[in-house]
Order: sequence, then C-alpha cells, then structure tokens
Amino acid sequence: MYDAIIIGSGIGGLTTAGLLARVSGKRVLVLEKHTEPGGLTHTFRRDGASWDVGLHYIGQLDPDSQLRAYFDYLSDGELAWNRVPGAYDRFVYPSIDFSAPSDPAEYQRKLIDTFPAEARAIRRYFRDIRNVNRWNTLNFIKHMVPGTVAPLLRGVQRVSGRMAFGTTQRYLKRHFRSPRLRALLASQWGDYGLPPSLSAFATHAMIVGHYLNGAWFPEGGSARVARTFEKGIERAGGAVRVAQDVQEILVKNRRAVGVRVLDRRSPVAQERIHRAPVVISSAGAPVTFFDLLPTDGPVGAATAGLRDAIRRIGTGTSAVTAYLGLRDDPRGIGVTGGNVWVSRDLDHDDLPGQSTALLSGSPKNAFVSFPSVKSGETHHTAEIISLVDADVFAAWQNTPRGNRGADYSALKRRIGNGLIDLAETAVPGLKDLIDYVEVSTPLTIEHYTSHPQGAFYGIPGTPQRYRSPLGPVTPVEGLYLSGQDAGSCGIAGAMMGGVAAACQILGPKGFMEIRAAITSGPRTTTPSEWPLPEGKHRATLTTKRRLTESIWEVCFEVDDGIGAWAPGQFARIHVGNDAWRDYSIAGVDGHQVRFLISTRTRGQGSRFVEAAEPGTRTTIELPLGQFTAVPSDRRRVFVATGTGLAPFLPMFTAPGNRDDDLLIFGCRTGEDDLTALLPDPMPTVLRCISREDVDGALHGRVTDALETLDLDPAGTDFYLCGSSAMVADGVALLESRGAQHLFTEPY
Repeated sequence: MYDAIIIGSGIGGLTTAGLLARVSGKRVLVLEKHTEPGGLTHTFRRDGASWDVGLHYIGQLDPDSQLRAYFDYLSDGELAWNRVPGAYDRFVYPSIDFSAPSDPAEYQRKLIDTFPAEARAIRRYFRDIRNVNRWNTLNFIKHMVPGTVAPLLRGVQRVSGRMAFGTTQRYLKRHFRSPRLRALLASQWGDYGLPPSLSAFATHAMIVGHYLNGAWFPEGGSARVARTFEKGIERAGGAVRVAQDVQEILVKNRRAVGVRVLDRRSPVAQERIHRAPVVISSAGAPVTFFDLLPTDGPVGAATAGLRDAIRRIGTGTSAVTAYLGLRDDPRGIGVTGGNVWVSRDLDHDDLPGQSTALLSGSPKNAFVSFPSVKSGETHHTAEIISLVDADVFAAWQNTPRGNRGADYSALKRRIGNGLIDLAETAVPGLKDLIDYVEVSTPLTIEHYTSHPQGAFYGIPGTPQRYRSPLGPVTPVEGLYLSGQDAGSCGIAGAMMGGVAAACQILGPKGFMEIRAAITSGPRTTTPSEWPLPEGKHRATLTTKRRLTESIWEVCFEVDDGIGAWAPGQFARIHVGNDAWRDYSIAGVDGHQVRFLISTRTRGQGSRFVEAAEPGTRTTIELPLGQFTAVPSDRRRVFVATGTGLAPFLPMFTAPGNRDDDLLIFGCRTGEDDLTALLPDPMPTVLRCISREDVDGALHGRVTDALETLDLDPAGTDFYLCGSSAMVADGVALLESRGAQHLFTEPY
C-alpha cells in the first residue's frame, strides 16, 4: 500500500512525487509507461551520442530564482546548469537575421534600433509582457493555495486579465504596423506549440518573459534531471518504476483508490493492481478523463464538464525532429550553443501549408538546437524540429512502430533531407558535419508519451484554456492532475503543475510547508546506499575479459535474484554521476549476468567499463525490453555488427530454433570477429569483414550480403541489432526488397 501513486514520470509527475516524499514523508510510487524515466526530459542514445527529446533550454534559472530553488531541492543540489550564450535565440528570415540578447533592456534597444518607427509600440510590448506575466503568476498561485484564498486571486485577475485572454495575433496586429516585426516577435511560438492566431497572449507573454534574462541547460544532458529527482524519491522510500502501462484508475464510491497496470518489463505483460488513497495523473488531461476513468455512471457525470472543455479547447500541434549525429564540433562552423529559428517566409499561421510543405521535403520553418554544445557532451549532436499538424500522419496511425512500411520510411528520409537543407541556409557547413540522421514524427511522440496526436505541449494554451476549469483538483475525490495540464506548457510550466498538485494534496498548509522546505534548501548529506525499489539490484563486477581492442565480456553478480527474463532483453547499468547505460543481456547464470560492452565511443559508459575492476559495486535495473524472438514458422535471419550480437546469443540456445537460421555478422577485421572469439553455440554464420580479405568471409558490409543473398524477404523474420547506421541502412534495404517482418531493438 502506497500513500500516493503517480502516473507518468515527466517533470510534473516527478516534482509532485519528490515533494510528497521529501516534504511530508509520503511513500510514493511513480509508474512510467516508457522504459526510460523522465517523460520529455529523457534522452536517447545511439553509438555513444545522446539527444534531448524535449528539453532544449530553460529560462529563469538564475541561482537566486524560485525555479532554481525547486530544481536544487528536488535534485539535492546535484544538477549543474550551463548558461546558454548571450544570444540564446537567433531568428532568421529572408529579410531578417536577429539574435535575442540575454538582457531585456538590451533586447528592447536592439529591436528599436532595427525598427525605429515602432519604438513606442516596442516599449509598450515589454511593459505588457511584464503586466501579463504578473497575471500569469497569480494564475499559478491560485492553484497552489487553499480554496478559500483562490477566489480572491481570481478577482484580482479579472481586473488585469483582458489582455491575457486575447490572441497573440490580435495583440501584434493591433500594436505593430510592420509585418516583419510582427513575425519576429511571434517567432518563439514553437516554444508553446500554437501559431499566433490560436494562442492566448498570456501564453505568448509567459514564454517570452521566461527567456528575457537568458537561458540555461543541464550539464550532462536533460536525463540528469529525471535521474537526480528519482534518486531523491528513492532515498525517501519511494519508487520510480518503468515499463508500467496504466490501464485504469480504480474508483470506489466516487473516490480514486488505485490503478490497474500492465507490467511490461517482461515480454509477457502481467496485470497488477496498486492501491493508494491518492492518485496523481501526469499523463495529461485527455488520457486521464477519456481513457483511464469511466465516461459513464457517476464518475462520467462528474467529469463530463472537463471532457467537454477538453473537446472545445482541442489538440495542440505536434512536431517532426531530425536527430543528427555530427562527426566534428559544430563550434568550428560558428555555432555558439544558442538556438536558431529559421523561416522561409513571415507567415506563422498557415499550419496546413507548413505541414504539406514539410511532407514534400520543403519545410517552411524549423528550430535548430545543438544539445552537445549546451550540455558539454563530447559526442556532438544537433536537432532540427518543425511543428506539424499530426493529422497528416493519420495514414500510419495504426501501423506497428518500427515496422510502418517502406513508404513511411521514405517519407521520413524526405522530411529529414528537407529539414537539413533548410537548416543549412542559416547554419552553413552543417550538412558537411552530419554522420547520422534519425527522424521522429508525431506517431513517435504519441507512442512514448501517450499525448494524443503527439501534442507534446499538452492542452494547448488558447484563450479557452484559461477560461476552463482545468487545474490540479478534479471532480473525483483523491484524484489530482499534475504536469502541463495542471500548470502550463513547457518544462517550467509542467514543474509548476507538479508543485500545484502537491500543494493541494498536502492540504491548506501545503503551500507554506513546501515553501519552507524549498527555502531551507537541499539536504547537506545523503546516504551512499539506500533500499532499492523492485527491479533494481546492487551488483558486483566479477569478471572482465577483453575480446577485441574495444569490446569486453563483463559479468556482474546481482545481490538477489533477477527473476524471469527472456533472451533479447536488456539491463540498465549505473555508470556513475547519475548516468545509466543500456546493454543487452548476453546470458544469465543464476545471479550472474553477462554482457558484451563496447568502449569504442569513449563515453561515460566506456570509461566506467574500462576503469572498473572485479569487486566494483554498482546498480543494475533489469530485465527490460521487448526485443525478443517472435513465435512464427518463418525462417529467421539475424543481422548484427559488434556488440549487437549480444541479444542474439541467448536466442540461439532458446527453444524454437530452426536448422535454417542464419546469422550475418559484420566487423572491420578478422581480429574483431566475435563469432570466432566466443564459445556460444551459433547457427550458420555468414561473416562480413569490411576492411580486409579473410578466408571464408565476405569482403564487405552486412548490407552487401543482404543485397545479394537469395532470401525470401516476405517469408523471413529479420532481426537487426548493432550500429545505428547499419540498422537504418539494413531496414531500408530490406524494405525495398519487400521484407515485411522486421524486428529492431527499440530502446
């Protein structure tokens, strides 16, 4: 029995969980659908590089700010922040190239210098931004204070709220004559996901004001936010559990009493019931009220008004993103770490036209970010993002992720190439640095976040949103909302939604109790070890054997049993400094877990493995993942490079093997041939060695073998694991040959 259950481990859910656990000592359970905690603050990795999927910069993080105090408290002061260079945002149009300074007075002067005829209106704009943000502050506070105080705040808001409720477009057209200036001031609409004609000026003012004093980024990447928060929750006796697909909020006598969840840590999902007197949903209002709660009966009647409000407000925009791996430091081509907004024209409101242009490979606008420069990571990366109407991807809505067909793959390549071409116009030389490209769509966002249609900013910040009854308190007793839909859009807005939920749960004195705890600051001492929640294990390195120049065979002994697992699953190993790395399980023998780990990338995981000696202690989370053999009567072809062989090794000895199973293994030299270095039983092996001639091996890459072998693409199951480039090229080639059954590692 827990004191509180939190659905979703985004920044809002983790904030609520951390405050409840640490301020009041409540035992909390956070349930996350994805295998990685953090929601839109999580990162994903490919070949040593990492990309931050949702956090690109945060404002108002000066050391003495209120927002910084929350981050410091919930992370025990372990989060370090890098300041984004002075020009944190650069806006590029055919007739404008303007960089926003990290000082509001300088920003104002620079705008006036550029548009002197609009000087009076520009000064008024900055005053109005400040005034509306005082209104926004009251809007946050009214959700944090007791119900007896909230009406007083609403009364004050009504006096100053007329401007806040208008649209951004209305404000800009009313006060500015220059279309160029109106477009420039509206440029940041991508930070809240609504074009000027739809967004409330309150939303626009909040985002603009948020960055007026500059921007910050977490050192080491955004994943450290979730991991430091998670550690604080665990130290307080709580748990953050991944691969937990909540199916239903349980209600008894019109009160939330728990959740029904599918535990997907194993290939076969197990239904579990968790009970608590308080349930907090950070999964978004639409998912909560349409999917997790009954829409009929007493509960349906009580929540009908909220569902109607959600329908009226509608769904926000989504986005496509091209994730780029770079072969060299982008600072060599003039990148400073600031973001670049690039547009082909001044029209921000033609979302249908923008979406059509994007799919044709000629996007009209994009946001370019360089996470590695901001985070200090040594593997250089970039991201190019363009907002889009998710409806244009409706044709692939019901197709399986990772196997949506050749036309979808071709569409993503076209979109990626178009985004790169557009980014190149503002960042010349970027194209020459690109080593790897991966594209996500609204379908990707919806899969990982459960946001309907991939609307990652939650309930859109329209004027109707501000008039709606949405907030942390719901009509179902014991049920609260957290995150963006309880607060506002973005990381800071979601965190304030999390604070508001915690305030309401703790009662009339909740706000003051939290403020007192935050003011006192993070704890000064923390234990080095604490009881671990289910699924995590203390472990000791027992053996370590170098197989090749950069590949090690490593075995850990966990302190307790790992339970059931399946060939193909992976483990997550803590490699120091709140960093975790995912490695496929090469085998299990009792409490011994075996891995093949490459240190080629020289990242933090590599450094941990190379430095570790037998006896080294760490923490391992396992088993995780759905990359397991699929029952079928079709022939199986396994395609691997390097340590991508690891998940296949236990598959080769599992029941269901066929005599015609084939392993196509690729490496650079004969000395890198793991199939000759490992004692494991293997099927028929076709070795592909790219950099030298070796007897009995194909001189070339695995894609050469896939292109030339006489295979039955439609009647074969293909399993691919290895370098990201190989998997991408292999999938594209097999799809072009008509392959229908493709399985790749999804994490």
